[in-house]
Amino acid sequence: MATFSPHPRRTARYSSIGMSPSPPRQGPTRRTRAGGSVQPQSRFSTPARQVGNLPAVRDDESMMSGSGMDVDDESSEVFERGPRADTVFSKSKEMTVTFYAQLPVEVKQALRNADFFRDAYTGDVDTVTGFAVVASLRTCFVWKYSQALTGTPTCYIFGCPREAYPPPMATPFHALVPFGSQREPGLIICSNIGQIRFWDSIGMGLAGGDNFSFTLLELEEGENVTNLIRADAQTFIVSTSVGRLFRLVVTSSGGKYHLAVHPFGRPQSTLSLSRLLPSFLSEAEQQPQRGFISAVIAGELARGAAGRNVWALVDLRIQQWDMSIEGWEKLLMEEDIGDQTRAAVREHFPNAPESDVELDLELLDLKLQGSDDMVMLVSWAGQDEEAATEFATTPRRVYAIVYLRHLPGAFTITKVQAVPYQSTSSSGAPMHPRLQVVVPERLIAIQFGDTVTICAQENEYMDRLELKSAMDRTLGVGVVRGESEFLVLTAATMMKTSIDLDEVARFHPETGRATLIKSTMTKAILYGSLPENPLHFSFPPEIDEEALMSGAEQLSEAILESDTEVVRAHHDLHAQMTGRKDRLSFLIKFINDNSALTKMSQRCRQTLAADAEKLYAAHQLWLRHNDALRAGISDDVLHQAVYRYMNEIGEGHHEDSLRAFLRLRVRDLGGLLPHVAELVRRSLSEMTGRSTQVIPQANQIVLTILQSARNYREYNLGVYGIVLPMIDPWTSQSVTINIVVELFHVTTQLVEAPSGDSDTADSKKVPRSQLPELASCLFRCIQERLDWLASPSAAVDSGAERERSLLDDRFRQLRPEVLEVLRRNGFADEAFKLAEDYHDFRSLASLCHKGKVYPPEENPNATRIEMYVEKFKEAFTTELYQWYIEHGELRTMFAQEHNEYLDMFFAEHPHPGISWIHDLGRGRYALASQALLTEAEHAPELVSKHLMLSVGKLSQLAQLHEGTKAINQDVLDAFHDGLDFVSVHETLIEDLKSALASVRARQSLEMQVDTIAQKKASNLSNRKALLNVFKFLVRQLLLGKALSVEDMAEVLSLKDNHGRVEDYTTALHLLARAENVPSTRRLSVFRNVWRRIYIHDDWNMIRQTTGVSDEELNQRLRSTALYAALQAIVHKRQRPEGYKLAPAEALDVPSEDEVALRWPSMSPEEVGAIVRDYQRDSRALQDLDLEGVYQSVEQIVTTDEGF
Repeated sequence: MATFSPHPRRTARYSSIGMSPSPPRQGPTRRTRAGGSVQPQSRFSTPARQVGNLPAVRDDESMMSGSGMDVDDESSEVFERGPRADTVFSKSKEMTVTFYAQLPVEVKQALRNADFFRDAYTGDVDTVTGFAVVASLRTCFVWKYSQALTGTPTCYIFGCPREAYPPPMATPFHALVPFGSQREPGLIICSNIGQIRFWDSIGMGLAGGDNFSFTLLELEEGENVTNLIRADAQTFIVSTSVGRLFRLVVTSSGGKYHLAVHPFGRPQSTLSLSRLLPSFLSEAEQQPQRGFISAVIAGELARGAAGRNVWALVDLRIQQWDMSIEGWEKLLMEEDIGDQTRAAVREHFPNAPESDVELDLELLDLKLQGSDDMVMLVSWAGQDEEAATEFATTPRRVYAIVYLRHLPGAFTITKVQAVPYQSTSSSGAPMHPRLQVVVPERLIAIQFGDTVTICAQENEYMDRLELKSAMDRTLGVGVVRGESEFLVLTAATMMKTSIDLDEVARFHPETGRATLIKSTMTKAILYGSLPENPLHFSFPPEIDEEALMSGAEQLSEAILESDTEVVRAHHDLHAQMTGRKDRLSFLIKFINDNSALTKMSQRCRQTLAADAEKLYAAHQLWLRHNDALRAGISDDVLHQAVYRYMNEIGEGHHEDSLRAFLRLRVRDLGGLLPHVAELVRRSLSEMTGRSTQVIPQANQIVLTILQSARNYREYNLGVYGIVLPMIDPWTSQSVTINIVVELFHVTTQLVEAPSGDSDTADSKKVPRSQLPELASCLFRCIQERLDWLASPSAAVDSGAERERSLLDDRFRQLRPEVLEVLRRNGFADEAFKLAEDYHDFRSLASLCHKGKVYPPEENPNATRIEMYVEKFKEAFTTELYQWYIEHGELRTMFAQEHNEYLDMFFAEHPHPGISWIHDLGRGRYALASQALLTEAEHAPELVSKHLMLSVGKLSQLAQLHEGTKAINQDVLDAFHDGLDFVSVHETLIEDLKSALASVRARQSLEMQVDTIAQKKASNLSNRKALLNVFKFLVRQLLLGKALSVEDMAEVLSLKDNHGRVEDYTTALHLLARAENVPSTRRLSVFRNVWRRIYIHDDWNMIRQTTGVSDEELNQRLRSTALYAALQAIVHKRQRPEGYKLAPAEALDVPSEDEVALRWPSMSPEEVGAIVRDYQRDSRALQDLDLEGVYQSVEQIVTTDEGF
């Protein structure tokens, strides 16, 4: 048994560099005992926790103590009625922690209201004597802890040596003196300044404890005691802050026990042998260096040996002493191990600071494992990785175990091992951490202020016991010799920790970390909610992220599958599922409380959330099923679907498939849906009328599963730290979407089918009421799937974009159909709400106009339209105006006073055929005229074209009346040209209809076309293909259609033109101004027109000159179409290609490809026929050999026109 100093640090260590890596500390005179250090808490204290604890999650699986123990809201009250002896506080395969014994009433009373930040306490569990000790600055309590197993233990109370001016948080050092099993042990108490009281029996404590012997150590000024240890039953060692050691020996004289004290060193008696021998025979003794002694250990006294080794940890050095049985001590060696320890730490912990000052290494404790092997506890300054900038300098003490081997003349570090504990400047009540070797070379325990850590030496297994209450603290750890167990004394209770060494040995580094994390979370779930449990469960520092995620997923799966390790069987399925839900809730709360959620990937978080939402949905399904059973309503579909699923996976042997599924297969909850849909299909195919019962049940199952899961997910997004969209969510798989679509359609068919009687009508009430929920569920499924497919995470799948595009198109088509079904069946408000939620403004516009549309103020949805315009602005008005345009409701559109939105609409979606009306109304004449000009170019109706051009011209001229100084002449010329083109239409139509003047009977359109063709295109009688083209174009004119320039040129040049050769020149002029016709096509039409000009006249007759004067011949040439054409273009300065063509230049005909592009509606045979007619005209022209004639006519034109 031993007590130790808290090993505070000295400011003097940094005086040479003018700075300290941590806040300044007091000088050596303020070094105090464990629990009483005045140094900054960052060195030895426990990480601070909020006083509030996790809420209890009590269900059938939580281990009940049955103690009825009271705990206040701060979790700091001393237990009045303790747990049963078999109460388990924590259990895993490797370690079990149970309640061991109560504290005496006097100790409870003293510790009940103790503030461990102000009132220092120390303690120990002495497994040799079977007694425990708790001491404060003034009082020391001793009791036999084994007696507390069967009753109330007797408590011995002693007064501690008093100091005039004790340092803050100072406590005495204490040690029990064993006298064997037949006698109560003695007690030694030593104050911080070396005042020693000795009682040869603790029984004196029952009588006030005043009968003690007193000894005072001769300490220097400022020198303090740092350790008091027991070397053997009669020998004790005291260490000090300046590097001195004292031996205390219990001796017996006159039947009484006394305490003899002397400092370490050779005896200086005049009778000593060294005084009698010559000086050259004397051995020069090595003198110890001064320093702070943080730990002292004494080796075993071997049989027949003259002394034992004593090891002292002095600053960064280790001293070896020989403590002789003759009563003297000799320093054998002193070695500085600081450099090699720093090197070993940096090698094992790459993040350790490179600077020795920043590393701030401390050697805290030392223990022997054999004659030459030692374990040493060290710490160094770390840095909080996630600390904010203003706290970036906050030190963090990181701990490790260093394994030493002492070889002759040197120490060798054989291994460095991490300790699952760290302390910060915000830590709790300070304490100097101490090592305990539980099983030599196999297991080590380390005591911190609020935690005891366990580390295996042969592998990477580690665990820890962390106290729950911030008002609790560890007081002592007692190792049971020869056993793999130890006792832990806290301010609230005493616990026993048993280690299964075989399980520890089986720990595998690759899977063990995840298993440890799972074990920690399992213990938190099973035992963390017990109010009488003093332990708090948390993750160790530097937790491995992969292990965390793997462990969490494994535990979540185990809960979902009712693993008996975490879920106890229960006949009440509701209670069992409630317990599983609570466990999953506790799991994520535990992860959040330990700030570990950020270490988890988004996929892992969503996996945990999906498990929880599936269990919640399954529970809701069970509750609905129970309600149906209580109401006497059939729920066969659920039973059949589950039975079919369980048989499919080979688990149809269960007597109650539904309960088995909800206990074991909840993770496959989505797998039920296809079987539900299949039952619906079967009911429809059987034609027995069962579908009226099956469809509502199927709808309810699907809705319960999907809606419950999504409700849970939305409510807990923040708890699980989920960033949307979900990763390939189970609630919106393609098969799930198809099932919901199918259910909506069959429900619609059932509801809208004619009803033969009142019973049939009544049977439709339930499925009709399900339509809005089905529609909402369907929309959510599809949107959720679209969100996932559009996310960067889904982009890695090559087929994701194609699936997204197809699903988006499908959703666009489904929405109006589904919303119309809702409206049709009396759920208009629900339809509007869905369209609003999904911003389906197209459907909103349609729904708003299902009644009277014009005038808009009489529309029953007029108020709703105004509300949508105000709420959604141009997003809604864009679709609204598009609906008006598509449905010919322009009067309604312009009757509404939304001019600013109309401006934006026409700016982003040009509709010049409509926007000119709005522009005229707004006085924007230039815009209106430009719009009309643009629209008139493509107007299909001649009347519309004429109107647009006329209004556009007036609008252009109206600018002059609005104060515009000048107008765009090019635009005005364009209107003139357009109106001229309309005049050409009118003149041509009048000419063509003149062929009908002699017809008395009423003719059909086709008969009119034939009549006109016979009388006005007789020259086409041998060119059937071109005759068909002529008829087609005439038909268009008679229907009031406006022809294109190309078509007009064809008509003008195909007809006979006897007495109207000017129509050829009109065709040429029209083509010359047609800048919107591709140049290649325009050239082809030019050639067509010129060929017809050339072959229009009878050149053989004209060229018969016998008996003809030159004047008459010239007059013949002047009467030709060629003369008229050349005369019309001779004055034109700008002549596009093809405007004037010689006979040889007009011979080329367009290819079939060109003709096919010109007449896309014609068949290949028709195209070929046209080309052949072109070729016939070309050959006819070539046979006429008109080159000489052409030159003559051209000369006549030149002469006649004065050129």
